[in-house]
Amino acid sequence: MPKTTLVTTLTALAGLALTAPAAAEPAPAEGPRWGATSSPLMRPGRAVRYWTAKRQANALTADQPSAGTALSAKAGARTTQRHSVPSNKRLTPGGDLNGYAPMSRPYTGAAHSRITGRLFFLNAAGLGDSCSASVIRSAARTLVLTAAHCVYGVPPGTAHGRWHNNFAFVPSYDGQGDNVRQREPYGRWGGRRAWKPDRYTGLSGGDWNSVYDIALIEVGSKRRTLQEAVGAFTPIRNEGGRHTIATPGYPGVIGRKPYDGRDQLWCLGRTRPIQPFATVTATAALAAHFAAPQSSGRLETDNCHLFKGHSGGPWLLDGTQDVVGVLSAGKEDGEAEGNSVATTLNDENYGAIVKRADPDGVYDALSVSLSGPSDPVRQGSATTITATVTMRGLLAAAQVPVKLTVPPGVDLTGVKGAACEHGNKQATCVIAAIHPRRPVRISARVEVHGNAGRSLPVVAHVSSSHLDPTQRDNTSVLDLRTSP
Repeated sequence: MPKTTLVTTLTALAGLALTAPAAAEPAPAEGPRWGATSSPLMRPGRAVRYWTAKRQANALTADQPSAGTALSAKAGARTTQRHSVPSNKRLTPGGDLNGYAPMSRPYTGAAHSRITGRLFFLNAAGLGDSCSASVIRSAARTLVLTAAHCVYGVPPGTAHGRWHNNFAFVPSYDGQGDNVRQREPYGRWGGRRAWKPDRYTGLSGGDWNSVYDIALIEVGSKRRTLQEAVGAFTPIRNEGGRHTIATPGYPGVIGRKPYDGRDQLWCLGRTRPIQPFATVTATAALAAHFAAPQSSGRLETDNCHLFKGHSGGPWLLDGTQDVVGVLSAGKEDGEAEGNSVATTLNDENYGAIVKRADPDGVYDALSVSLSGPSDPVRQGSATTITATVTMRGLLAAAQVPVKLTVPPGVDLTGVKGAACEHGNKQATCVIAAIHPRRPVRISARVEVHGNAGRSLPVVAHVSSSHLDPTQRDNTSVLDLRTSP
């Protein structure tokens, strides 16, 4: 039996009890897998004016369950323990009981802290709230990446979702600053429009069992774009996996320093693909609620107990500026064995929203080309052929499959350059990660039979996603010529 893991959204799950969940918003009709919806147009200047320092200081008003009443991993159990992340699981240098450590000030000094910021908004219930967010690489240069529950939700007592509004993103936010320039070194950037996957409903405390908890916000421009002002992280298309990640953000637990939203903190963790939720049998309603099928598209770590307010913060491959996911869920403050969950950036969720938010951007533009000897290969001898895989889009991609096939008269004897398995006629390789302008080369050693034909077609194919505007260059054929 898999271990039961209890996670809750980091927005508001204080009202979750052993009762049937609120009435559901109708599920989106079946259609394209990667649909998206957008908010009404907003006025960036209005949000900039609204979010004064005083309103920022009072933004953390969403409900927060008390430490002694959160549900534990066993249905109906209660816990008052603050074990959180055990010492043998803490990886962050100088990390506290939750795995958190402070980012170095000033936050403008390093890319991770400069590109990450605090996102202020009025939630669907009309209350001041905040999440974490980051600037994401795009053609528009104006996009901010966060969680879907940071842009859309179902107000208490209602059955339908509503858009949050009055978004203001403050990169490098430093709540300890004595003046506006110190608190907001790059200013406030008001939101113009938000996008979420159309299958994100905002129900049950924020779709905490959803692979669609991801969103984009377009902000207005000033004399230059947001990306020009602070830089941007590179989205990396992935379906989960085992990674070492660093995640900066702004946890916001009122009255608990350093978790009061004023400081940017970070945590180092190792991830694994999240396992399906085990059925909780306390009541039929909870059983249905917890037993929703879980596919790929989420990551989990036991090394970081990330609190509300950090929601939407980027999970970055350690030592890089590549975003593999955004913080979606975790155990509430005070629970033992704290864990956190991120939604990955894949073609079904991130692909859905970025095609709408950045229509001029070219993203998953993978291609492959084969090269070999310029002169005919003598029959009965060996040679090397090379498959060069290139990404021309705005994102990186993880776990990219490449297939090499040779015809009768040729045998594959060795393949290197990626994780490959091969037989005599075919090799299946997986590129761990590929980035724009950084080609990956896979070389194959082949033996030409003594009775081989004079023209032998070798084929290479790389698999891309729905984001690839043209897949004609995903297959390459090399005419390997031979001589007696």
